Amino acid sequence: MKENIVEIVNKGKLGFSKGIKIPAVVGLSIGFLAAFVQALIISAGGPEAYGFCVACHTRDFTNAIVNAFTGQSLGIAPVAGTAISLTFIGVILGGYLSAKKYKEFKVKKGKPLMYIIYLIGGIAVMNFSLLLGACPYRAALRFAYGDMIALIGIVSIAGGVAVGVVLLKYYMNKGGI
Repeated sequence: MKENIVEIVNKGKLGFSKGIKIPAVVGLSIGFLAAFVQALIISAGGPEAYGFCVACHTRDFTNAIVNAFTGQSLGIAPVAGTAISLTFIGVILGGYLSAKKYKEFKVKKGKPLMYIIYLIGGIAVMNFSLLLGACPYRAALRFAYGDMIALIGIVSIAGGVAVGVVLLKYYMNKGGI
């Protein structure tokens, strides 16, 4: 019989191998680590809530590459000017390696129209993230700092996810595009 988390903690048997399998423990660990990194970034002169922002880090990385090759002066966050953040590469690489390790990685084959829809959806998510001034992670951090615009963004993101789920369910029941 499986033990629940309270029994494991009470018995003092919460080692790394058991703790990594409990989503709440992993989530809390990542949260504390993100807060620590955030404190380091702010103390290094970075903007608030920049510790883990896929949209902003991608923007800064792209702008730095464009600046280097074309001589432009596109905007980059001050902390990214000295150390380009590779968060988005870490997220993609980490997700890929995790999916490969647990044998969940599958190449999805579909109709060309679906790939175009995915591309347009990705571009829209990135543009709306930059209009909000944050990806969902950073929006949550900004809301924690008391920014009510971030709350509107989070509610909008949740609404977009709900619409997306309804559309996916519709197309799945219909047999796909």
